[in-house]
Amino acid sequence: MPPPTDPQAIPAQEAELSVVGKRQPRLDGPQKVTGRSVFTDDVVLPGMLAGKILRSQHAHARIVRLDTSRAEALPGVKAVITAAHAMGMAASSTESAGEASRRRTGRAIKLKTGESVFADQVVTYIGEEIAAVAALDEATAEKALELIEVEYEPLPATMDSRRAVKPGAPQVNPEFPGNVWSEDIDNYGKPDEAFESADFVVEGKFEAGVTHNLYAEFHVAVVDFSRPDKLKVWTPTQTSYLMQHSLAPAFGLSLNQVQIIHLNTGGAFSGRGAVRPHHYVAALLSRETRRPVKVFSAGDEEFLIGRALGKNRYKTRIAANKDGTLKAFDMSCEMDGGAVGNEVGYFGWMAGLCNAWVFDLEGNRFRRKVILTHQRPNFLGHGGMMVSSNCAVAQLVAKVAKSLDMDPMDLLLKNAVEPGHTGLSGEVFASCGLKECIETVRRESGWDDKYGKLPPFHGIGVAIGAMASGAKGAFKHDTSAAMVRVGEDGLVTVYTGIPDMGQGTHTTMAMIAAEVLGIDANDVQLIAGDTDLTPVDVGAFAQRGTITTGNATRNAAIDARNQLAKHAAEKLATEQHNLVFRNGRVIRADDPDQSLSFKEVAYATLHGMEGRCVMGRGFFNSPLPYGTMAWSFDAQVAEVKVDPETGQIQVLKVTVAHDLGRTINPLAVEGQIDGQVFSAMSQVIYEELVTDDGLFLNPSRLEYKMPRTYEMPEISHHMIETHDPYGPFGAKEVGEGPVVVTGAAIIAAVSDALGGTLIPEMPMTPIRVLKAIRGSELYENGGQKP
Repeated sequence: MPPPTDPQAIPAQEAELSVVGKRQPRLDGPQKVTGRSVFTDDVVLPGMLAGKILRSQHAHARIVRLDTSRAEALPGVKAVITAAHAMGMAASSTESAGEASRRRTGRAIKLKTGESVFADQVVTYIGEEIAAVAALDEATAEKALELIEVEYEPLPATMDSRRAVKPGAPQVNPEFPGNVWSEDIDNYGKPDEAFESADFVVEGKFEAGVTHNLYAEFHVAVVDFSRPDKLKVWTPTQTSYLMQHSLAPAFGLSLNQVQIIHLNTGGAFSGRGAVRPHHYVAALLSRETRRPVKVFSAGDEEFLIGRALGKNRYKTRIAANKDGTLKAFDMSCEMDGGAVGNEVGYFGWMAGLCNAWVFDLEGNRFRRKVILTHQRPNFLGHGGMMVSSNCAVAQLVAKVAKSLDMDPMDLLLKNAVEPGHTGLSGEVFASCGLKECIETVRRESGWDDKYGKLPPFHGIGVAIGAMASGAKGAFKHDTSAAMVRVGEDGLVTVYTGIPDMGQGTHTTMAMIAAEVLGIDANDVQLIAGDTDLTPVDVGAFAQRGTITTGNATRNAAIDARNQLAKHAAEKLATEQHNLVFRNGRVIRADDPDQSLSFKEVAYATLHGMEGRCVMGRGFFNSPLPYGTMAWSFDAQVAEVKVDPETGQIQVLKVTVAHDLGRTINPLAVEGQIDGQVFSAMSQVIYEELVTDDGLFLNPSRLEYKMPRTYEMPEISHHMIETHDPYGPFGAKEVGEGPVVVTGAAIIAAVSDALGGTLIPEMPMTPIRVLKAIRGSELYENGGQKP
């Protein structure tokens, strides 16, 4: 299917770009650095109460007795709620709080993620919600929690996914016998035939540890449900749209009766794409008290609320020929879903599919099993499961190269996909700069002068990856809408529903609108983060922001521009298609001396005979049957040193080449790459939640390790422009593609530093590295590479 076209676009306008491609500082930068940006925790409403949640201290136990009477009697306490209050949550808009309380019957409401708002009779993990209070202040709320009496009957728990599936293991959920939440096999192409005809097969095992997303902003929700027909929620989120669809039916409201306000959001990394129990708890407390309520997570609690990766165990096979052709992948993964496995089970398929996007394979199989344990419910980390799955694949690809005595770079070039390639699940890569990415990092990293020539414990590694732009297929639609209003003073306002979690999406939207209208990006302001004011947008995930919301913004700006062009054409005595909007002016293309300022045109349009208020409207939804329109591609080379005495890894340099279609804002792209190199480096070397029978032993930002600023490596940025036909001005994603590759490049470099020894687990902590060193050929050879 050909790319979409815009019959109303002014042809001369696209001849030269004046905003796109320029280094534009973030429009919200001054607000952020001066501390004036408003986050959810800054919201203070009249009469607002402090909400606190009592959480289970047992991984598995029966609640024998729950007595809240002492907490209810404490002065300053306005409400105490338990599982009984979450029964039959939908209330009519006319009944009183007392009537609603008397009406509550039935089973506890289930979140769309599969969780319950409160534990009812049995707790299944440490941190599960048991009761909540609302009080005049936090101190009183904390005291009230201490007065709630809970008597438990401890029950046997299963804490490890391998033990959980053995006969006789304690059951997490009786609805899932054997503790298997789901078991799926994704087959693409003909993997069996490929393995049968292959010259040889390499295989290996890999594990990824338990993580936390480590947001800059803690979990928090401010809810005002004082009116029975209006639920207002302030919270950091990736998607106000999906939150509306979860909260509205739970409380018997229509979508427009639920208002989501997300303000600034301090990071998400795949972890803020759904409503969590604390959102429902805050809403219940507010409905009970008829006053606004804030629920804010304390330090340790933040790690219990978070939904990040659980333990993932991979077994991977690669079929190859002696000439270096990679024929097929066969990967299986056992995923610890924790007490609820719905989310990780649903999105796990991406980890297997993305590995086939970069190689021209005959077949690809991904077997995924989600196992229940009495651990915190798990979901995804930054980069989803693709970071760990790509690490597993990259090590085996390096093993194939070593077995053939072939340069890994040559192996990747031989097997890399090209533009026009059709993937095993029907994807067509309209643009693809993967080979150019590989050649760029080879040249810029000095690969040919370093590979196989570095001293002991000094290594270099390469990895490649791809990332989809858009999420159609996961939802009924993947629509973004936008509005562009031109004021009579020439200043422009873009209305968008997409959140900005720190990645600079709002500045990107401003630049796209500014390019279309021919004005400076600093003359554009954003109205975002309020579902009562902004048009629908599915959200900021699956790397859909630039391509989907960007196209919607571009279409809205074109609509506004066409309205202005109608009036300007009359003033300049020409046709609309002969106009160019650039550098703050509207110019006759055939006579550049004839022009009007953008402000003149805006003012005259509003004050003309028609009195037109210029409001452009635009939306975008993928026109392709398989949804995703574009894929970014990435190649990276990492250089590391390993200390053989301590096992510590030092990442010296990472060379990144990313095919992003067209660069909207080079400054933002460099920042995105820097952040993702940091994140991936953190995941593969440092980040791990240590648990003991379900209890986190390091739930703080002092004990949960991550790199310090001075540990950041040198980063060499290279933007490969392939001008994708579906993206706005040819742009694709750069929001998550690099993080998937950095970890694999670093782990391949560490393997090279150890003479080819594979590291079977991430993070590569010093003790694990020392263990690998002791069992390596490098150690046996007295420090000399074999």
